[in-house]
Amino acid sequence: MSLGDIVDLEDSKRIPLNSRDRAQRKGPYPYYGATAIMDYVDDYLFDGIRILLGEDGTVISDDGKPILQYVWGKYWVNNHAHILKASSIYSLEAIYIALSRTAIKHIVTGAVQMKISQRNLKNLRLTMPSPDEIYNLNDLFEMYRQNVEENKALEALRDSILPKLMSGEIDVSQVEVPMQPNNHFSRPACNFEKMIPSPPKKGIQMESAINNIMKRMRTVLSSSQLQRLVGVLREELNPMPKDDSELLSLFITAKKVEGCSPRTISYYESTIAAMSATVAKPYVLIESDDLRRYLNEYERSRGASKVTIDNIRRILSSFFSWLEDEDYIVKSPVRRIKRVKTATRAKEILQDEDLENIRDACSSIRDLALVDLLATTGMRVGELVGLNVADVNLQERECIVTGKGNKQRPVYFDARAKLHLQAYLDSRKDDCPALFVSLCGRASRLSIGTVEARLRELGKRSGVERVYPHKFRRTLATHAIDKGMPIEQVQKLLGHARIDTTMHYAMVNQNNVKASHRRYLE
Repeated sequence: MSLGDIVDLEDSKRIPLNSRDRAQRKGPYPYYGATAIMDYVDDYLFDGIRILLGEDGTVISDDGKPILQYVWGKYWVNNHAHILKASSIYSLEAIYIALSRTAIKHIVTGAVQMKISQRNLKNLRLTMPSPDEIYNLNDLFEMYRQNVEENKALEALRDSILPKLMSGEIDVSQVEVPMQPNNHFSRPACNFEKMIPSPPKKGIQMESAINNIMKRMRTVLSSSQLQRLVGVLREELNPMPKDDSELLSLFITAKKVEGCSPRTISYYESTIAAMSATVAKPYVLIESDDLRRYLNEYERSRGASKVTIDNIRRILSSFFSWLEDEDYIVKSPVRRIKRVKTATRAKEILQDEDLENIRDACSSIRDLALVDLLATTGMRVGELVGLNVADVNLQERECIVTGKGNKQRPVYFDARAKLHLQAYLDSRKDDCPALFVSLCGRASRLSIGTVEARLRELGKRSGVERVYPHKFRRTLATHAIDKGMPIEQVQKLLGHARIDTTMHYAMVNQNNVKASHRRYLE
């Protein structure tokens, strides 16, 4: 049967809150995102048991199964998770079990960012057990919910008492704990010899200190928490050295957690690996002179620009700073390598005549819509190819793009782009969710390389030199500042985290500088 036959989707009830709104609305109710609780707010949208299934971003695990959240009580949900409510003889708990065992990779779309549409989710085929086989399932989930709530209460009690114990405000040294405790807030003494693996012969003093800490903390922490504490203490007091491949893997994992794009991750990994292969030293032994020689040789042998060399320096700085922060090295060797000075050149933008010539060179309504969208929104090419038809609001002349770090923002287009987009969408006969698709064969989402190649071809036809996606973005930023748009608004429009980046894009028209000089200084 299909999932849509046994559940109702309550996605229409979702309301997203940005971080500023959430900061002003702190409260007791969980605020759920695609995969976890993101915050706590002062109100709720849902009351009762639901299943949350990620709509975009990280929506499946490594084995292709969905990332699910089984939630209950009162809570808020943003617009990055589908909300499932049972609507048949099958309980939500039975549906949760069936979903958790079902591979859903075939219904995931999106070349840049993974996404699961409502239609694909409703059409997902599930194998459900019979009602007789799941008779006791509701009771098991009820016990699970009770255990979770009790754990929350115990954690809150621990967090309120532990600081007072550590500061000496509460003295329990004279308190006698009964050998047979009669409530769940006390527990008998743990047998640490059985609970903790035997230590090696060396480090007896360290193990003795750890055991003393365990005995003092056993009335505060649970058995599983005590085991985790033992592992942390052993790692910190006697850390095992890691080889270079493991260190690089850990650094790449940290960058993924920070939200870097796959292309950025690949660039980091290849740059560091190339340096490592050339220097031929363990990371912990590399010195500043090794890196200076590497950068100098790289520039000389490959004829690389100063900008490229400084990009490599920044990547190495990020890597060795991470090693320093994680205590694998004492000091980053890149600290002594100064920023590479680069020549500042005025980069080209597209003139109004260039844009008209490019439009005239378009042989299809798709290309015309693509050029107009790039020219009027200033979006990145990766954001363009990641757009779906559902992301575009023609009535409001805006669309939602997903930029670096999976951050979403609205961008806006003009009336001409709206007309061309409408004509392009009306001409399509396929059911592909992507906004821009191939014209030949089966409709499929355009790739970044395809868009770049197409723009180069349009540049050759129109006689405009060096036509590429980023040039449209720089052109929009320059025109916006020339016409008096505040730089902070340009920053928001382009999706920059730092305003310095926006200033690099915006090349102020020299004629405007000349006019301002005459107005204010003559």
